[in-house]
Amino acid sequence: LVMAGRTGRGLWSRHWRWGSMLGAIFLVGMFDILGHHWHISSEGQAPCKVGTTGGNVADAIDGRSSSLQGRPQNHSIKEYDPLHFFDGELPDGTLKAELKDKQYFTIQYLKLCKAASGGPWGPRSFKCDQDESCLACAKPWNKEQAKRLIQAVQDPSLMHMRRSYIKQHFPDKEKPIVVIATNKIHFPYLLNWACGCKAHLNQDIRSTTLVLGADDQTYDYSIKRGFPALKPSMFNVSPRHLNETWANEWNLTRNNVAKMGFPDSMAMLVTLTSELLTLGYTVVSQDADVVWRKDVLAYLNSEHLHNVHLATQMAPRADAQGPVNTGFVLIRPSKMTRVFMRSLVELLPLFYMRVDDQVVWNSLLRHYLFRQLHVSILPRKQFLDLHDYTAEWIDDNTYLLHTVSNSKKIRRLRNHKEWHFTQSCEWYDKELEKLFPEWDL
Repeated sequence: LVMAGRTGRGLWSRHWRWGSMLGAIFLVGMFDILGHHWHISSEGQAPCKVGTTGGNVADAIDGRSSSLQGRPQNHSIKEYDPLHFFDGELPDGTLKAELKDKQYFTIQYLKLCKAASGGPWGPRSFKCDQDESCLACAKPWNKEQAKRLIQAVQDPSLMHMRRSYIKQHFPDKEKPIVVIATNKIHFPYLLNWACGCKAHLNQDIRSTTLVLGADDQTYDYSIKRGFPALKPSMFNVSPRHLNETWANEWNLTRNNVAKMGFPDSMAMLVTLTSELLTLGYTVVSQDADVVWRKDVLAYLNSEHLHNVHLATQMAPRADAQGPVNTGFVLIRPSKMTRVFMRSLVELLPLFYMRVDDQVVWNSLLRHYLFRQLHVSILPRKQFLDLHDYTAEWIDDNTYLLHTVSNSKKIRRLRNHKEWHFTQSCEWYDKELEKLFPEWDL
């Protein structure tokens, strides 16, 4: 067909460009048909060379169990693992060479304030004209707080305390751990989530939950109510931000105090998630102001999410620097995710610099080093950000509600009959109602 068009003979003699185009489409279609036939012929018996191993793709997929609950049954079989769930030998070409040999990348190496590395993008992005690593624009206390946490990651004594506690309370690594970082003022939201799981699912979610207390009171509240919890001191964090005496001296409201522990909470959460992945756990990280209306863990374990490293709720705001809403994240243990999370730990100065963990997460996800990280954005109607204007989307298929933004959280949940921290819940405590921030009522 191409030749007929070019030589002036045949149907396209006056329009050789159309003849060339249609001829090219014809040839591409034929190659596609032949290629498809090659892969499916003889009941999958045709050899399919992928990576460095033999066998066909269907056999490789069927032979592995990459769900939340399962691991491969035969560890002796050497197979191509495109998502690196098994952390075996990585075939050439599946990762950039430098990623194979790295446990993490430093903030100086990542250069997030350099546009080519996934840096400036929009009004809330990181900008530092004098330093591509952004560090020169961080305040001294930003760096000091981050340094204390990074030292805690490597401190043998603190590491032993954290890991011994985790292994004692979560002996089964086949089950995911739900991690929630919160402070005492937002602790009633955590109890509302637990009460909601009891009301909607008839599940006691405490045994699968690990609470990160930004202050000692949150730790005490959690232990008293049967939640496994870690103290801020295990991460070299002092809960001074929530000191009420200091807040009263500066004439601050409960709303101001509620916000002030946020950077430490997010920094500890990233640090703990990195450590849990190192230990081989699957992690579901979420904010406290969430309600589960259906079995979220069953959804995350469903077949259509088996091929992802990371699944997250969508961030609908353009200034989040990307699609990830860190208020709800599933992350599975793998070479790629371990390097990603440990690199986030190295970026802790930026968490304190911006007081916005989503911007840091999304900036690193845009980095060229992590473009092979398989990320799935969960359907918004099923994992819904709860506002007055989105409430009409709630239906029987809505799994999760997240009261994003900084106001009227309790009012929104009450309006839609999702405030479960009431006398009908076994963990209700009227004294905790005194902690409700004024802005959320």
